[in-house]
Amino acid sequence: MRPARNGSDTARSDRTPRGGGAILDAGWPFLIAGLATIASVVLISASVDLAHARWARDRSLAIERQRVERLENYRRFVERLEAGDRSLLQTLAATQLGMIPEGKTLLVGVDDTLPASASVFAALEPSPREVPGPRMTGSTLERLATGERSRVWLIAGAALCLLLGLLPSMGGSAKE
Repeated sequence: MRPARNGSDTARSDRTPRGGGAILDAGWPFLIAGLATIASVVLISASVDLAHARWARDRSLAIERQRVERLENYRRFVERLEAGDRSLLQTLAATQLGMIPEGKTLLVGVDDTLPASASVFAALEPSPREVPGPRMTGSTLERLATGERSRVWLIAGAALCLLLGLLPSMGGSAKE
């Protein structure tokens, strides 16, 4: 047996569109735009922080390599000094004490080009290592997502889009 037709069937027919297809709610574009904006703010900020962390790590590793190289230079210098390396001792005597071995003379005019310092430590120091800074894309979205004030406005706009997207639609209440 079929139930008698009452007002509930007409209410049901009002909710489904004619032709059996689904109606695209106008809130979906706002919902998608809000979600995309929130996701981009979160992901861009995280990627900028990651780039800065990687740069700090690379800089620390470069400093560590320079320090290790410096220690290795000093270790070799001390080993040669303790072994009594004749050329090293002559060089130290000439630079530190101004003593020239017998039978040898300084070349004329060479002293003018030599540095004024007699320290051996400058020769033992490794060359400084340069680490390039973190690379940023410089896009408008990145600038807005990482800016102090613009980030708040971007999140507020995304929240408004989410709110508009989640509001129920007003269509479908008109009677035929």
